[in-house]
Amino acid sequence: MAGLFASMAIEGALDSLSSLLQLQANPTPPPATTAAVPPVETSHGSVKGGLEDLRALEGTMRRIHATLRDAEQHWDTREKTAKLRLEEIKELTYDAEEVVDEYQYEVTRRKVEATAAQGGGGGDGASSSSSSSRKRKIHKVHDEDYLIEAGIVPVPRELTVRARKVIQRFGEIEGYYGSFTLSENDGDRRIIPDINSLRQTSSFVFAPIIVGRDQDKENVIRKMMTLEGSRIGCCMSVLAIVGMGGLGKTTLAQLVYNDPKVRQAFDLFGWVCVSEHFDVKNITRKILSSIAKKNCDYIQSSELQGQLENLIKDKRVFLVLDDVWNERSDYWKSLCVPIFASTRCDIIVTTRNEAVARLVQTIPFYDLDYLNPDDSWLLFKQTAFVEQDNVSPANLVEIGQRIAKKCKGLPLALKTLGSVLRFETNVMKWRDVLQSELWDLERSQNEVLPALELSYKHMPMHLKLCFVSLSLYPKDTYFEESIVVWLWKSLHLLQCDGTDNSNEIGGLYFTQLVQRSLIQQVDTHGRMAIHDLVHDLACFLAGEEFFRLEEDGYVEIPQGARYMSIVPHPQCKRSTQISNASQSLRVIILIRRINIENPEALFMNCKKFRIIQVIDDSFANVLLDFMGDMKLLRHFRLLRSCNEVKLVISDSMSQQFNLQTLNCEGYSLHGIGRLANLQNLPNIHLWKCGCFLRELRNMNKLRKLHIYGLCNVSSIQDVNEAHLHSKKDLEILELDFKRGGFCEVHKEEADVNQAISTVSGGSILESLRPHDQSLKVLRMKNLNEADYPSWLGSASFSKLTKLQLENCQSQHLPTLGELPSLKSIDIRQMEYVENIGREICSLDPSVKGFRSLAHLRFQDMNRFSEWSEVHDGEFSCLETLLIWSASELSSLPSVPFSCLRSFKLYDCKKLVTFPASANLQILSISSCEKLQELPALPSLRSLKLSGCESLVAVGHFPSLTVLHMSTKFEEEVLHKLMNLHLMLEELLISSYTLKTINLEPHSLPLLRELELECPNLQNCDALASLSSLKILCVNRCSPQLRVPNSLQSQLEKLYSPGSL
Repeated sequence: MAGLFASMAIEGALDSLSSLLQLQANPTPPPATTAAVPPVETSHGSVKGGLEDLRALEGTMRRIHATLRDAEQHWDTREKTAKLRLEEIKELTYDAEEVVDEYQYEVTRRKVEATAAQGGGGGDGASSSSSSSRKRKIHKVHDEDYLIEAGIVPVPRELTVRARKVIQRFGEIEGYYGSFTLSENDGDRRIIPDINSLRQTSSFVFAPIIVGRDQDKENVIRKMMTLEGSRIGCCMSVLAIVGMGGLGKTTLAQLVYNDPKVRQAFDLFGWVCVSEHFDVKNITRKILSSIAKKNCDYIQSSELQGQLENLIKDKRVFLVLDDVWNERSDYWKSLCVPIFASTRCDIIVTTRNEAVARLVQTIPFYDLDYLNPDDSWLLFKQTAFVEQDNVSPANLVEIGQRIAKKCKGLPLALKTLGSVLRFETNVMKWRDVLQSELWDLERSQNEVLPALELSYKHMPMHLKLCFVSLSLYPKDTYFEESIVVWLWKSLHLLQCDGTDNSNEIGGLYFTQLVQRSLIQQVDTHGRMAIHDLVHDLACFLAGEEFFRLEEDGYVEIPQGARYMSIVPHPQCKRSTQISNASQSLRVIILIRRINIENPEALFMNCKKFRIIQVIDDSFANVLLDFMGDMKLLRHFRLLRSCNEVKLVISDSMSQQFNLQTLNCEGYSLHGIGRLANLQNLPNIHLWKCGCFLRELRNMNKLRKLHIYGLCNVSSIQDVNEAHLHSKKDLEILELDFKRGGFCEVHKEEADVNQAISTVSGGSILESLRPHDQSLKVLRMKNLNEADYPSWLGSASFSKLTKLQLENCQSQHLPTLGELPSLKSIDIRQMEYVENIGREICSLDPSVKGFRSLAHLRFQDMNRFSEWSEVHDGEFSCLETLLIWSASELSSLPSVPFSCLRSFKLYDCKKLVTFPASANLQILSISSCEKLQELPALPSLRSLKLSGCESLVAVGHFPSLTVLHMSTKFEEEVLHKLMNLHLMLEELLISSYTLKTINLEPHSLPLLRELELECPNLQNCDALASLSSLKILCVNRCSPQLRVPNSLQSQLEKLYSPGSL
């Protein structure tokens, strides 16, 4: 990777510089004058000359950016001259970015200081200063305050000098551009000279060296031969084999293709290596040639498809499409058109991308796993050792076993390293291979890295950047999704849409990396892992820009390192000296807690950090001491402390005008108001002796703000000075009145005689009205008041999309139906609300409420008994509705919600009837013990019922495919639902009373998955008629229960502990 991160850095710097120059080119004349602001000489430098230098730098940066993007196509070159020039270009890139960032800092600093000098941006001081400036004469424009008021900030001389040096140095590089330009003759353009030729595959397989895939072969053949998942009336079945590069997908497809059972079952066979470019005409020609065993001379697509159709008509065809990357459904459908002429066509597709598998499959894809340790060693031994009398050299076996373990079950790596060492008897050579990285192999011998590189090549740019950043994390460890997403967000790698969806976008990126077989999801708690060889690829792509400090003692950091992680070993005490090269570092993250004897040594020389993340209390105050000198720092994160720790924002830190994110959850911050440029603030806890609301006064760039402990407010004046109404960028606001006591680390500061706050919650909320044109998300919790603030629900909050009310003491809900953009409402623990009526929609009868609302949730409302007065046209966009734990609720609105797709109803013990809904697709009802009837629901696809013992009447659900029945229910209702709904594919029955299952002839013809949890079930003979069943789980049933033998033979998965 020649310079992907450098390219991203200069692209961001160009955007910033363009905005700055545009602002300086169109200054706003000070009040009381319309005269243009002429160029001046200040104590810092020439305004005109400095801006001209920055404009020249802008042009140079555009050329640098273009050069880096061009060089990215040749990132893997090893030609020394070209590599040297590329390193010089990257160094120049970061120098240019620093000039822009420091000028941005200067602009922000001067404006903030000017605002502070005028009295905090509003008040008598500002008026006096403005009046004074109006009296200045034009010929005295050398006054720098006058220039700042006009919107002009002079470029410091030191920055103009550095800008000229960047321009000059790039000019020198352009002078010998001929020797810098990469051409066809400039060394090897790829790690392997002709990687495409290596990827051309065929159906032939050398079986003697294939290890550990016999069971995989049988599994795939069984899935294909049983026609699992084939659509009724469709002749084509497609099974995708999915796995990372080098895992053996092609080998497995070859084994299946040549298996005698497969050869006997089909008339015609074809094998096509598809590779990167999914050209429908070319692939059709290859299929035709492979089946006919001769070259095809047809040119037009229609001719090719017609000839293929004639060739396979009324035949049984078996095809393998190897190495498919295409994700476009229209291309796939076009390729399949002539295939439907066959009587039967089974297709195996091999791919690295799960998205491709889901596109083509008619059968759930086969996720190929790594070889187990025994098979890994056997494959390596077969490849590496020239055995005589089945005896391997004893002195090499132990090293060979460690090499095999290093490959982590990847067959291509095992064969590659085994081939390198075949005929090699020198122990030192074997140890070198064991200790070296994969990319150190000779290019002619290395097939692994190019194979893995293809997955990288096919990723979009943002995923490439995210993948490379994973090189900061060590091998053989799990990394948490939330922590990595924070890093991606700080590096500006997430393509967010301006809303607070960075976690969702980051989660999507992780999913895409999993689908592309580059990382593995370890569990459902957001932990991920990466195969060692894929990690090697990330490190290779990252180059020297990324560095992991994993060793003890003194470590020399590479000259070009800019992104560094510290990965301590357990129980490691490290006294680390950072070399002068560390001055180039931009990002530092601690992966785990670390005990460093002299943490000051880590930061003493580092002034260019943009991102810092640490996981250690010992660093907290040390970092704050040095952060005042890190004027380019933008994001700082100190992960949660085990104990409450006090952090004081020092005077030097008040100069952090570029700091945008400060995340110190678990820490008590004092002096937070000094950081006026923050966009994201940690949760503010208003203890009786902690942070005060007035500290928010000048923090007008905040986008997200969480305030806890509002019950501890002692002065309404303190609330008024927060000036939330002036924060035009504030998008997410959480206000929580939960009571908190004294903060332990501040007890000595507390006024023990201070009485409990007498300021009412209503007054506090009225004074905390946010800016109504920016707010998108509002959460209000633990309000101990009878009413809500007057601004809540006002239609002027035109961008508000999400609202949550939790544990508020009012007996009614606020009027929310007139909020024009509101899409989600979450109401929880409103213990005093009994009735929801017309007031929630609008007090104006002519207004149709909730025209945009899509998601509505009521939870833990034990007195909620009635919901009424919903008129036609209201809740017109409602898609999901959840009511949880409303034990007194007896009725629901009779007006159907026309767009409702999902309804979940839990613990509503008094509910008797359920309204009809024409478009409802998902219905889940639990612990509604008095519910008696369900109406016909024509669009319902999934029905889950639990604890509905009074349910005796159910309508018809013609689209139903999923049915779950559990706890107490009428057996007659179960049998009616089973026997009348022929589209069912998934069924779960859980009952302590059910003794037999009654199925009418030809019932459940499409059922594929069945789960039984019935301890008293005496027999399940009726299941023998389920001709499509593939998965059966018999859990917590009698040990005497027997699954019919005829059924067992057709199953792919049978889970039956204690039963047979």
